[in-house]
Amino acid sequence: MNSDLDRFLREAEVLELTSLARSTLWREIKAKRFPKPVPITPGRVGWRASEVARWQKCPTTWKPQEAA
Repeated sequence: MNSDLDRFLREAEVLELTSLARSTLWREIKAKRFPKPVPITPGRVGWRASEVARWQKCPTTWKPQEAA
């Protein structure tokens, strides 16, 4: 298995890791202060574990990474 692959987190995992309430999570996403979820399949989204970890390092100054 490739160690460069990123794991996708479900909403419940993100809420547990961050201690945010569900409404707060979505409010922060809308305000661009938390990583956006990635569409995985129709009706299913996930968050990249690396992006959530980056947010956790400094939540007050986190900014989305520029697209390469």
